[in-house]
Amino acid sequence: MNTMRTLKTMKTMFTLSCLILFSLSAPLLAEDIRYPPEAGVVDVKAAYGAKGDGITDDAPALQKAVDENRGTNRVLYFPNGTYLLGSSVGIFNGKPHSRDRFVTLQGQSEAGVVLKLQDACPGFTDSDKPKIVLSLYQGQSSGDVMQTYVRNLTVDVGQGNPGAIGLRYMSNNVGAMDRVTLRSSDPKGAGKLGLDMRQSQNGPCLIKRVTVIGFDTGVETDNSFSLVFEHLTLKNQNVVGFFNGNARCTIRNLKSVNQVTAVRNKWDGMTLIEADLSGGSMDSTAILSENTRFYMRDVKQTGYGHLLRDSKGVLHDGAAIDEWHEGEGLSLFGAKPQSLRLPIAETPEVPWENDFTKWAFVEKTGDITESLQATIDEAAASGKTTICFPPGDSKSTISGPIRVHGSINRIVAMATIVKVDDPHGTLKDAAVFTFEDLSSPVVVVERFFLLGGWKCPAHVTMFANHTQKTIVLKDLWAVGVTKKANPGGTWFLENFAPSRESTLAIGKGEKCWARQFNPESYRADMIDVDGGQLWILGLKTEGRATHLIARNGAKAEVLGGVSYQSWDKQPVDPPMFKASDSELSVTLGLYHSCFPFTTIAQETQRGQTKTILRSALTNYHLSILRMGSRGE
Repeated sequence: MNTMRTLKTMKTMFTLSCLILFSLSAPLLAEDIRYPPEAGVVDVKAAYGAKGDGITDDAPALQKAVDENRGTNRVLYFPNGTYLLGSSVGIFNGKPHSRDRFVTLQGQSEAGVVLKLQDACPGFTDSDKPKIVLSLYQGQSSGDVMQTYVRNLTVDVGQGNPGAIGLRYMSNNVGAMDRVTLRSSDPKGAGKLGLDMRQSQNGPCLIKRVTVIGFDTGVETDNSFSLVFEHLTLKNQNVVGFFNGNARCTIRNLKSVNQVTAVRNKWDGMTLIEADLSGGSMDSTAILSENTRFYMRDVKQTGYGHLLRDSKGVLHDGAAIDEWHEGEGLSLFGAKPQSLRLPIAETPEVPWENDFTKWAFVEKTGDITESLQATIDEAAASGKTTICFPPGDSKSTISGPIRVHGSINRIVAMATIVKVDDPHGTLKDAAVFTFEDLSSPVVVVERFFLLGGWKCPAHVTMFANHTQKTIVLKDLWAVGVTKKANPGGTWFLENFAPSRESTLAIGKGEKCWARQFNPESYRADMIDVDGGQLWILGLKTEGRATHLIARNGAKAEVLGGVSYQSWDKQPVDPPMFKASDSELSVTLGLYHSCFPFTTIAQETQRGQTKTILRSALTNYHLSILRMGSRGE
């Protein structure tokens, strides 16, 4: 399929899309991220003597902070300032299953916190021998570098450092970068690579609101499970904007201002939607795709001679592409193989609370059920907004239902493990957290290292929404059933990994938008959309349970990611995707090391059932699968 629209038509569609997005999203908020002492962050100035004055070499102090806090889940906090670096900082020569993980770098603000490499810094001046400035993990292949975060800061590689790599980032299962700028302040944009995602076995993780200015290459990837990018800005690269070496990449809202090629997709699958590629030259091509696992939608360009060169060398010209893919498009009842195009809503923002009198803190040890409820009740009665779980060592347990209500708009855990148990059976019908009588339009639950603990009962449901308000679950790893299906209500899941027999249930009238969603299950259905609506940007699964069921008039759309069928001795072999009198579209990578799915899709319409077997795929990849409409 290859549908070109005129620029005028594309502009009309883009304007309408922007109006829809504006109506569904909250405005971006000014940054000033500060914590009360009880939150337990590690201030790199107060604890390690970093100056942040732009004169003192802060690299030794920052390296000591990383060395002493890696593997502890503690947050390294950077107050506003310029932290001059005379050498590399971070984790190098990392080893799996070690302390070389669980690192969070939190700045006070993206513009106010600058980690700046010294100009013409020794070791960074040779582009043939590149060197990393800031590393979150570099070393042996590993799938357990989890819970890595970089938030609200800038890395500047200075001037005269053509061998500098700004930031190497890695995380598994859950992890994110948000509001980060990587830049070269060199007049020629000198620098080897801005964002380095080449560490083997990278992802799944979310890269959001990241800007890369200068460098030869803006972003480069390699072997990965699933990398999700949203609101990525690339400017003034010297060779290429985004180079996908061998990764399963999902990108939404890419803005590239470059004369060179904006995107080069070399080895593995890429899903690219809503891209604006400008500044090109007439003798260059905006997008180079060198394999057949490529899907794109709503992509426009200005200045380039060609918009796309596909894997067969065919050039696609024009100002925009509405929807296009290489590889086989699939449907079961003759529908046109194209995406469902559900409305896209941005994850709402809740203002960060810097009035510390409005924070309430949870006990760290023992069965905290009664004290947690009392803390929430007192906070709601006094107009407090933020419930904080300070850093803990998994000695806290919740053993009954908790009611969240009133003025509470954020539950934040400082990378805390909280166990859940049900000795009295009170959680068989009730969720752990139920939202009721909220005064805020949005409540955010975030930053639990593991909610439920390692032995959480399988029947436990974590969340239920008894309001028509919006619930955001982000930067969160949990076990058990994610949420109960309730009529109405709106959910946003961002960088969320429900594990071990996990199910996400979306009920009639409910709407859910998910970004970097990573469910794992070998038996229970991972996602059940029963009459509701679900949109996913970057789905990574693990296990051979049914990935998604759409039934009773449901609408669901999956844009990018990978089905990772890795586990041995799994007791079931169901269809991967099932639809019954509902609409579903999927573009997804497929990978297995043993025992793959036999049936990829099963659809029932008007009592008639059809299937697509794995053996029928000409390419082991879902370029686009469409269910829920008929060809006649």
